[in-house]
Amino acid sequence: MRFLQIGVVITAGLLGVLIGIVLGGGQEDGSALTDEQFAAQVRTTLVEQPEILQEAFYVLETRSRQDEMSSLQDAVTRNYNLIESSPASMIGGNPDGDVTIVEFFDYECGYCRRAMPEFDELISTDGNIKVIYYELPILGERSHRAAQVALAADRQDLYAPYHHAAMAVAERLTDEVIFTIAENIGMDMDQLRADLADPSLAERVNANLQFAQAMQINSTPTFIVGGRVVLGFNEEEIRGYMAEARAR
Repeated sequence: MRFLQIGVVITAGLLGVLIGIVLGGGQEDGSALTDEQFAAQVRTTLVEQPEILQEAFYVLETRSRQDEMSSLQDAVTRNYNLIESSPASMIGGNPDGDVTIVEFFDYECGYCRRAMPEFDELISTDGNIKVIYYELPILGERSHRAAQVALAADRQDLYAPYHHAAMAVAERLTDEVIFTIAENIGMDMDQLRADLADPSLAERVNANLQFAQAMQINSTPTFIVGGRVVLGFNEEEIRGYMAEARAR
């Protein structure tokens, strides 16, 4: 839906650009163009200056993304205290750290998986980062199931081992893969099955989804560093916002 909206904005913007170019040319006697003349001049303009489309697409998409990012940042800023204090989140890193990084992730997200080693390295080398993890299963049923098992692992004080193991696998997280991970990290499998039958786990996952939607967070991974939003893992940007947060 987001890409459809961007496409509509870009299409409307391109139309405006073309109309401006064509009308700017006008007719020598100053009279209005007929529909046929207008269409012919648009075609001629595009044939003679095809770079117009590429430039317009770039500018309009950049503006659209900037507007979207501004709206997202405003929503996060307004609700940041709720993000930091929500009981639906998991705590990692140094719980007493002097800077907080929030991560919204999906276990089935390839970008999230690829980001994990670098993010873990940042956390371990710094040593003073508090991490708040939010399960955000936006990629389907397997994502939901993996998130529920993560919450069940937390009940057995095994959230961190499960999180790292689930994010490290290369294959799809089928039930067989998920249960193998759970068994390998030492989870009580009878307790896991009982917990998965508890509707409160699914309710908690759905609460995360609704919470993220209210924040306008709809992609993974999304990081919030000292209240500043970073889409995807960009270590330079994250470190910059960490320095800002520590300087306050």
